[in-house]
Amino acid sequence: MPTSNDDRIRIADAAFPKPFTGGLEFNAPAHGTWNIVHIGFKIPDAHQIYICADNCMRGVVMTAAEMGELSRFSSVILEEDDMVFAGRLEESTLEGVTDVLNLLPEMPPVAIIFPVCVHKFMGCDINFIYDELGKRFPDVKFVRGFMDPVMQKRGTTPDQRLRKAMFDIIPEGKKDGSVTVIGCDMPLSDDNDIKILLEKKGIKIRDEASCKTLEEYYDLGCCDSLVCSYPAGLLGSTALAKRIGKPLTYMPFTFGYDATDEALSKIGATPDPDGRMLCDNAASELKMLLGDNEIAIDYTAVPRPLSLARFLISRGFNVKRIYLDAVDPDEKEDFEWLAANAPDTMLCATMHVKGRRPDRSGSDSKILAIGQKAAWFEGTEFFVNMIEGGGLYGYAGIRAFLRLMEDAFLVPKDTEDIIPRKGLGCACVL
Repeated sequence: MPTSNDDRIRIADAAFPKPFTGGLEFNAPAHGTWNIVHIGFKIPDAHQIYICADNCMRGVVMTAAEMGELSRFSSVILEEDDMVFAGRLEESTLEGVTDVLNLLPEMPPVAIIFPVCVHKFMGCDINFIYDELGKRFPDVKFVRGFMDPVMQKRGTTPDQRLRKAMFDIIPEGKKDGSVTVIGCDMPLSDDNDIKILLEKKGIKIRDEASCKTLEEYYDLGCCDSLVCSYPAGLLGSTALAKRIGKPLTYMPFTFGYDATDEALSKIGATPDPDGRMLCDNAASELKMLLGDNEIAIDYTAVPRPLSLARFLISRGFNVKRIYLDAVDPDEKEDFEWLAANAPDTMLCATMHVKGRRPDRSGSDSKILAIGQKAAWFEGTEFFVNMIEGGGLYGYAGIRAFLRLMEDAFLVPKDTEDIIPRKGLGCACVL
């Protein structure tokens, strides 16, 4: 089945896993998802150093300023001469980073260095730079950052590689009976069956997203096993598990009951025997409130948007549109179910250039959006303000999610104020 040149297509007519052709892209002004600056600050006490030209630098500096973290952020500005003379790019990068570190009031224990696209274009010897920095500053752990968005269509994305590099400094720790949850930017919610069921058995949980000190971060390797709860963190989590010799279970938040039971069983957690019934009852109550009002879902809200759509549609909810640019291969079964049972559900691209002027004239009903991008495209003030699953998991997570849908439907939000704010869940001084 061919991919679509348009910005939307019926799921029954869509190609799996890439429904849309590539081309000129649009970036919707919904910024709750984390960028590389937010992600890098997850390492406590780490200092980030970006090496790029003025224009590229503007965005990352603004992110650090908005977070109130400029004390942990520095920059090295590249100029035209750095691209012209042989060896100048390596020299400017190396000496610039050296000057930054020497001028800091205190030497940081960890420094994340971010070369950019031009370093790739010019064939810069990055390995030489890191080797030399290691010799000059033996007490600093250097993490290889990536700010090369031109490469994100080929292989792994910059944030996937950054997460892996951040995990590379976690040392192998002893087995102490605990479980480490890693790879997601959202800390575990109290409505999370991983947390609830393991703690009930007396098993300690270390959560990467909740680390407050560098010591806590290094201790993530002290565990019997690891759990990765977000797709973008899987690359790094897999590499970490292999390096430290600990088993890894991949269990992103899903709305499928069988998948939930299977994943929980893999980590030794016994699923709540009443979980399915309680979720079904909660869904029935919510359906009575929402009636036939339309629902739109976007991929930034939950890691399994098609799983969510299937859950809702199979219980009578009126899911009309799903905003995504590609389908996670792990959602093939949900994709095929939706194509067969809800063929008119529309898949809508978020990066197609038509998105810059979204058509919001299609419905007179109250639209409930799940995710910031869906809220922006639909132009609705009724939306679930969530990214990456919000730290939810399992039957407790599903019930909590349904409560958030209820609240979103009843209580309007200030969309114009919320949508432009960067990094949902991060500190913000704006």
